[in-house]
Amino acid sequence: MEKIISYNFLNDKKISDKIIDFSHKNISRVHFFIPSIHCSSCVFILERLPNKYNDILSSNVDYLNKKIWITYNNNYIKISDLALILRNIGYAPSIDLESFEKYDSQKKYQPKNRNKIQKIVIFIFCFGNIMLLALPEYVGAMNDTWYVNHRNFFRCMMVILSIPVFIFTLFNHIKYALLGIKENIISIDVSISIGILVIFFWSLYEIFFDLGSGYLDSLSSFSLFLLISKLFQIHTHNKILSFNKNYKSCYPILITKIKNGVEKKIFISNLKIGDVIVVKNEEIIPVDSILIKGKSLLDNSFITGESYLINKKIGDKIYAGSRQKGEAIYLKVIKNIDHSYLSILWKKGSSKRNENYYLNSITTNFSKYFTPSIIIISLISGIYWYIIKNNIYNVFKTIFSTLIITCPCALVLSSPLIFGNIIKFFSKKGFYIKDTLTVEKISSIKTLIFDKTGTLTDPSREKINFIGKKISYNEKKMIASLLKNSSHPFSQKILSKLSIKNFYHINNFKEIPGKGLECKINNFTIKIGSMKYLKLYNSQTKNKTLVAISINNKLLGYFCFRNFYRKGINKLFNNLKKYYKIIVLSGDNNNEEQQYIKSILPKSSKILFNQSPENKLNYIKKLQKNGIKVIMFGDGINDCAALKQSEVGISVSDNPTSFFPSCDAFIQSNCLNKISFFLKISRISYLLVIINFMISLFYNIVGLFFSITCKLNPLIASILMPISSFSVIIFSMISTWIISRKNLWI
Repeated sequence: MEKIISYNFLNDKKISDKIIDFSHKNISRVHFFIPSIHCSSCVFILERLPNKYNDILSSNVDYLNKKIWITYNNNYIKISDLALILRNIGYAPSIDLESFEKYDSQKKYQPKNRNKIQKIVIFIFCFGNIMLLALPEYVGAMNDTWYVNHRNFFRCMMVILSIPVFIFTLFNHIKYALLGIKENIISIDVSISIGILVIFFWSLYEIFFDLGSGYLDSLSSFSLFLLISKLFQIHTHNKILSFNKNYKSCYPILITKIKNGVEKKIFISNLKIGDVIVVKNEEIIPVDSILIKGKSLLDNSFITGESYLINKKIGDKIYAGSRQKGEAIYLKVIKNIDHSYLSILWKKGSSKRNENYYLNSITTNFSKYFTPSIIIISLISGIYWYIIKNNIYNVFKTIFSTLIITCPCALVLSSPLIFGNIIKFFSKKGFYIKDTLTVEKISSIKTLIFDKTGTLTDPSREKINFIGKKISYNEKKMIASLLKNSSHPFSQKILSKLSIKNFYHINNFKEIPGKGLECKINNFTIKIGSMKYLKLYNSQTKNKTLVAISINNKLLGYFCFRNFYRKGINKLFNNLKKYYKIIVLSGDNNNEEQQYIKSILPKSSKILFNQSPENKLNYIKKLQKNGIKVIMFGDGINDCAALKQSEVGISVSDNPTSFFPSCDAFIQSNCLNKISFFLKISRISYLLVIINFMISLFYNIVGLFFSITCKLNPLIASILMPISSFSVIIFSMISTWIISRKNLWI
């Protein structure tokens, strides 16, 4: 690896095409495989790259698959420069392009643990022999003349056997400890590195000056147990935290495929190269493709963070993650679906607020004070034994015993293990959460905001009646041609009712969320939406949920919707009123609706009608200015801004084509009545994390007492530390398993 000075070969177009996910003008997005990602500190350091390099716009890490996505300004920085930056900070990207190809073909990356297994074999060999060599002194061999005469041979053999253990263990931790300190992060690697250094060099001191046999047996046992613990952690992460991360289970997204002129909904994961798909207004483009029909106006803000729109012409390449703005377009798939890439896009919508929350999460708040406190306690206890007791031997024994027994590995494991297991459980029940930080936020928020139409109401049970003059087939065809380009639930309902199979080509398509849509067909201007949007007024339509139709500004009539509320809504609100403040924001202004919804909501609830998407957004901002954190439940385009602004935005939909990277979670509409259950389990999971902390602290406090009083044998300390980690892991698995079994009836 040292011979690799440059990554210039990555700038070759044939190679760069394999790792570039998006490129337009001066903005590009590339992914690398980083084998050395091994803990949360690595993720934190890598995701802060934009703070150090102005030309890096964003950085997102997929911990489980050891991947990083970097968005950068390609006018000032090259792919080779990015690779060199990563290498210089200790996270050299893999240059094995086979790994990229495997990843792109959806072969899930399995972390290669062969090196750790090889190290375990070496550590077991060294540990076993060191223990055999150290055992005679434990059983009183210093009283034997032969052993006393040959003790230096035994001790030198112990030193030789401990060297590979020392080097491997120290290298695994000190590099990341220094990287963390460079980024002002005191990670768990700091205390581990200090403990290893003190044990090894104090042992050398004792052996070379013939003061004793040292604690190399403690070092080897500590290193062995730590390595086994890490291997078990990796196994646990892969088994527990890899929770159904595929489209069929976690993202039930469908796409419209064209085959022999017939439209058919299929799972995105079933798309193949060469398939032709239809993408409608406000829908996410799921795969890299070529535009073959229609006028494409793309919003790439989910990829680049820039909100400007981009025009594409027939034959242009379109990248996955772009959102279509305008009429329906036809695309030819040129690359297999990369579900992990879209997962990163999903996370990107709220990456900044998640980063801020990460800095204030329960684990971060605890661990950033824990490690410095332990270092201070160990130094103070060492100073005490030096000044008061004047005992150099006990000084070092106290310091490294304290650092070993109080290693915070178990504390760091608590939150991801429990919340990760809860996410896996939720995903089986129709509630899909993007990350563990979101679960933690959900567990602490007390204000819930619900959109009404499409969220609390059930579109599948709505009755649609047309009121107006009889519509000709040609008029129906023009109306259907416009509706076909919209993914709004009302548009799809009316389109289904019209039962039109052939459509006109449309021009000048425009859709304004919460208001309506319009286009031109030949010399006709067709508008569909609210009466206000069509600039038409009728006293008979006041306080009714309707969609009006006009051609050339002449009202043809309107579709009137009668809402039916989802099953179990009454019981849901009754269960929520004990712990939460409930607010309903609705765009409707229907007196009958107001009376009914007031009857099913708790008296302390607040209901606001006639709310536009901007009104909803501003209302949430107002609450947040007053220090109130909110969870927003909404459906589709109208609520996108409000979902993104909320601390937690949860998308609710009957139609699995609704995919909004700005939300933090997705819940199937038929599972909405289980929200009180999900929130209750979230609160319980938070308590489980606290209990886990207490278990780990118990070990630390007990060990700390014996270590600072110099009564703790380093061997016992090195065994207790990994046992603490195992206790946390076992408690996490058992406690979350009990929760899932107890609630199987849900």
